[in-house]
Amino acid sequence: MINDLQQLDTDLKSVSTQVCIIGGGTAGLFLAHRLVSRGIKVVVLETGGNDPMAPDTAGHEPKQTGIRYRGAYKGRSFGLGGTSVLWGGQMIPLTSGDVSARPAVGYDAWPISFEEISSHFQTVKTTLGLPVVDPDEENRIATKKYKSLKAFSGDYSLRLSEWLPFATRNMAKTFNFSIQSNVFFDVWLNATVTSFKLEGKNGTNSITTVCAKTKNGKQIDVTASVVVLCAGALESTRILLELDDATSGSITNSGAPLGKYFADHLSVTCGKFHCKNWKAYNSEFAPIFVGPIMRTPRLELTASAQGRFSVTSAFAHFTFLTDGSTGFDIVRNFLRRRQGETMGLGLSPSMAWRVVKDVSAMTYYRYVNRRLWIPRDAKLLLQVDIEQMPNPNSRLSLDHSRDGHGRRQLVIDWRILKEDAQVIEKTARHLISAWSESPLSRMAELECTLPSDFSSFETLYDVYHPTGTIRMGASRSSSVVDENLQLWSYANAYVSSTAVFPSAGSANPGLTHLALTSRLADQIIAKHFA
Repeated sequence: MINDLQQLDTDLKSVSTQVCIIGGGTAGLFLAHRLVSRGIKVVVLETGGNDPMAPDTAGHEPKQTGIRYRGAYKGRSFGLGGTSVLWGGQMIPLTSGDVSARPAVGYDAWPISFEEISSHFQTVKTTLGLPVVDPDEENRIATKKYKSLKAFSGDYSLRLSEWLPFATRNMAKTFNFSIQSNVFFDVWLNATVTSFKLEGKNGTNSITTVCAKTKNGKQIDVTASVVVLCAGALESTRILLELDDATSGSITNSGAPLGKYFADHLSVTCGKFHCKNWKAYNSEFAPIFVGPIMRTPRLELTASAQGRFSVTSAFAHFTFLTDGSTGFDIVRNFLRRRQGETMGLGLSPSMAWRVVKDVSAMTYYRYVNRRLWIPRDAKLLLQVDIEQMPNPNSRLSLDHSRDGHGRRQLVIDWRILKEDAQVIEKTARHLISAWSESPLSRMAELECTLPSDFSSFETLYDVYHPTGTIRMGASRSSSVVDENLQLWSYANAYVSSTAVFPSAGSANPGLTHLALTSRLADQIIAKHFA
C-alpha cells in the first residue's frame, strides 16, 4: 500500500514492522519485493512523492568544494522509483578480476568472492525479466554478431551489456503490483528520515526506531527489528555521517573510513570514427536485439593487460550523437517519458517528414536486421571509461548549514588524481594504436580526440556511478560494513548502495549492486527471521 505522510490526519503516527527500508528507489524497492515475497513485513520510507524531483527541489542539494560532481544533480531523482526514473538500465556484471586484489593500483580484494556474488545474478535477471544466458551461449552470440570485435586484440575482452526495456526501468512501475497487492508491503511517501532511536546491549548498538518527517511537520516513527539504508550512495552516506556525529563517533571511532574514498567512473571521448562504409559499420558496432532485449558491445581491458600497464579497470564503448531533430531522438524522448522522466518530445512540423523516414528505417533495422539503426549523419564516437585510483582524500562530509529538511548539509569534495588521467591516456592511446593496425580500420578510420592537457580535468566527467564512501571490508578499522553489508557498529543495521563497493571495476554497477541486494535479503531472513 502507498501512503502519503503529508496527508496524515494526525501529527504523529507510530507503526511497527519487521524491516524498515530507507529509500524507495532501485535497491529499496527490489529488496522490499524480495522480502515481502517471502512473508516478511516491510515499511519503506521515501523522501519524495509519486512524481520525480530534482535534488534542489527535493531539498537535498549538496555543497561542493572539489571538482564539480555532476552526478549530485543530474544523476539523482527523489520520489518513488528513485533514480530508476533516469537511468539507462544497463546490466552487465563486474568480473572476477574487478573484485580481486590488485596491488599494482592499491586495491585489496573484496571481502566476498565473485562466485558468491554471481550466484545471485540469475535471481536479479529473472526478477527484472531479463533472459538467463549460459556462458557458452553468451560467447556464441558475441562471436556471431561481433566477429571483428571478438578478434580485435588479446588485451581486450569483448562483453555485451543488456538494457532493461523502457517500460520496466522505473522500479516503481516494475514492482507496482507487489506494492499494491501484498499486505506485507507499506510505502510512506514524503517521509524524510531525520533521526533514530537507539539502544545498546553488550557493547553493541541497535536502531530501534526510525523517525521521519514532512516539511509541514507530520511525523512517523517506525519501530523495526531490522533497518536497511537504500537511499543512494550520497544520501545514505549523509545519513550515516549525521548518525555518527550524533553518537560521538559510534561508526568512525574504530577507524572506519566513512565518507572517504569517494569515486566514480571517469569518462572521456577519446576518438571519432570516420566511417568508410556506413552499412558495414552499422552491422558491426550497432547494438543488437536478442528477443526484446537490446545488447551493446564493449571492449574491456583484460586483467593481465591491467597488470602489465599498472592501470585500473577500463573499458571502451561505441557511442553516437545526433542533433536532436532525428526520428531516433523523438522515439527516445517518447520512451523516456514512458519510463517516467519529465521531458518534452521536441517534435516540430518541419521535422515530420524526416521523422517518418527515420522511424521507418529504425523499424526495419529493429525487426529485420535485429539491430538498432544509427542515423547516417550521427557523430560516431569512441568513449573510454576508467575506474579511479583509491583516494581517501576524495570524500563526503557534513557542513554546519542545514538542508531543506533541517538536517546537516552534505559536502562533496571530489578529487581526480593525475594518475587517473594517465590511466585514460594509456588505455585510449593503446586502443587507438591497436585499431589502426586491425582490419577494423578499413571499415572506419579512428581519429584521436584526446585532450592535449588533462590538468584542468574539464574534459573528464563522471557517469553517476558513485562508490567507496561506505566501503565493505574484512575489518571495522578499514571498512564501514562487513561482507554481509551490516554496519560493524550496529547489530541490526545494513546498507544496500553502490557506496559499499570498495572499487568501481570495469562495468556499470547496477547488476552487481542488485545481486548484493538479493544476497542481503537472504542474509536478513537467515539471521533475524529464520
